[in-house]
Amino acid sequence: MGAFLSRSKLRKLAYPVGIAMTLFQLYFTIGFGVLSGTAMAAIFVSFGLSLIFLLRPAARFPHEEDEPAALLILDLCLAALAAACALWICLHLDEVMERMRYIDPVPPEAVFLGLSLVLLTLEGTRRTAGLPLSIIAGAFFLYFLGGEHLPRVLAHNGSSLADIVENMYLQSDGIYGVPVQTAYSVLFAFIMFGAFLERSNMSSIFMELACLLTRKSQGGPAKVSIFASALFGTISGAAAGNVYTTGTFTIPLMKRCGYPAYFAGAVEAVASTGGQIMPPVMGATAFMMAELAQASYLSVCKAAILPAALFYLALFAMIHFRARKSALGYLAPELIPPARQVLRKLYYLSPLALLLIMMLNGRSITVCANAATLCIFVISFFRKETRFSVRGFFDTLAATARSSLMIVACCACSGIVVGVINHTGLGFKFINVITSVAGNNLFLMLIMLMLTGFVLGMGMPTTPAYIVVATLGAPALIKMGVAPIVAHMFVFYYAIISTITPPVCVAAYAGAAIAEAPPMKTGFMSMKLGIVAFIVPIMFVYQPALLWQGDFLTVVQASVTAVIGIVGLSAAMEGWLLRSCTRAERLILLAGGLTLFYPGSLTDLAGCACMGAVAARQYLINLRTPVPPPEAACLLPEE
Repeated sequence: MGAFLSRSKLRKLAYPVGIAMTLFQLYFTIGFGVLSGTAMAAIFVSFGLSLIFLLRPAARFPHEEDEPAALLILDLCLAALAAACALWICLHLDEVMERMRYIDPVPPEAVFLGLSLVLLTLEGTRRTAGLPLSIIAGAFFLYFLGGEHLPRVLAHNGSSLADIVENMYLQSDGIYGVPVQTAYSVLFAFIMFGAFLERSNMSSIFMELACLLTRKSQGGPAKVSIFASALFGTISGAAAGNVYTTGTFTIPLMKRCGYPAYFAGAVEAVASTGGQIMPPVMGATAFMMAELAQASYLSVCKAAILPAALFYLALFAMIHFRARKSALGYLAPELIPPARQVLRKLYYLSPLALLLIMMLNGRSITVCANAATLCIFVISFFRKETRFSVRGFFDTLAATARSSLMIVACCACSGIVVGVINHTGLGFKFINVITSVAGNNLFLMLIMLMLTGFVLGMGMPTTPAYIVVATLGAPALIKMGVAPIVAHMFVFYYAIISTITPPVCVAAYAGAAIAEAPPMKTGFMSMKLGIVAFIVPIMFVYQPALLWQGDFLTVVQASVTAVIGIVGLSAAMEGWLLRSCTRAERLILLAGGLTLFYPGSLTDLAGCACMGAVAARQYLINLRTPVPPPEAACLLPEE
């Protein structure tokens, strides 16, 4: 049986299934066909789950041929069961659409398929995204089953199996809810955009442009990481995935330049995490936030611009101060592409430019992404190295489906959490509990939600981490009078930076693996380098101008003082401004940086005075004793 059936044969079966999934999405999202949202969601989830069971084994084996035939047969059956879940919905679509919620009886076969879909979703999520989200969603599902037996503060009124199936399978509140609807209508189009960009090799412009821009900057490889990860990370939905994509190039370069291994891994982890907060795509979460916050997509991007810029400014400043402090060298000349070569490839950025222009003109997000993908396909024929062959085109369609699997599973799993919260009223209970603990103290509320974000976001990809935390946390802040967009941006930040917050800091662990550095040391260095992401969300609740909320002059003042404050915080963290700082100078810079974030003219003047005093003192010392230049002008790559 082992010779007859193997994982490689299941992968061959998955290839046409993946192509069919992508073509199905294109046919209906472009507008050639019309299908109800429930049927679209069901087919989308079933396609994704079927591919997961065909491609991802239940456990790791030393050798692929060691996988037992029984597990392979089981995976085939699970893939068929996932397909049956969508097939039943499509065959009974009229009954599903017209039924009276929680009144009409649920057919026995629907009970079986509904419960099967929940279990398939949990297992599919475990195989693609690991245990954390599966455990959280499983705990919520168990709460749905037996929550009436818990203490009164947490108990709900009880749910029958029919109620659970109704919520999770037959209605658009559970697995087929908002996360999956956004995934099939918007996120899949951007996954396809990224797949075509990468498969055409046009994404190489990001790395080449980053190397060219940082060629004369001390400690340049670390700065390459910032630019490359910001550009690539914004269109990707997983910080750890970004680390492996760009880190395999940047981390060895940083180590060669003289950065410690743990620092190199941390830089890439933080830079890749920052890609998730960088407009216009924000790791595919911008569209989800627009939906949940009931705001326009452009208003979400506008609000995210300044915090993302401050995040990368802080990382850039700390890297620069570390390079100056350690007298590190520059990027090796052999690694810097000729400017003429990069300029000839600038048209590779035209799909991204088209995407932004169409978005700014108010076109549908899905239409914009599909148009940008078509643009990639057309201009790929301009050069031999980017041109798609027939096989390459179909490989890209299959790769698009494979790249979507984590999003499909995680969004479906997030739907379980959201469905339970909405059906049982758990969200209101959570709000009441933390509101009663925090009272009218907004700061205490922010700290409690920050810790909640760290816990619920641990080990989870960007989109589901945000959904879970936002469903519970954002309403609590809105109840306290915080504007919806500010509340959602706050919980979004703390859900995302859990990837660089020990003990479960998956992006830092990925960077440590590439750098061959101690994981926990890399994690704490990541936390230090990402310090701004821990501070800014609290500050923009008190100073919404940091999210471009308010009049123009207020926004300008908040932006300028925040930039100065970032420099002060970065210098305090690294112990270098114009030269090495004393302990007293670091404390003054830290106080000045934090003061500049807090709104108010007096605090701004006090912060500027602290920064100015340290800068003036170090400038005068430098006049008498200049800082020596780095010994090595550049570092050659290893043989």
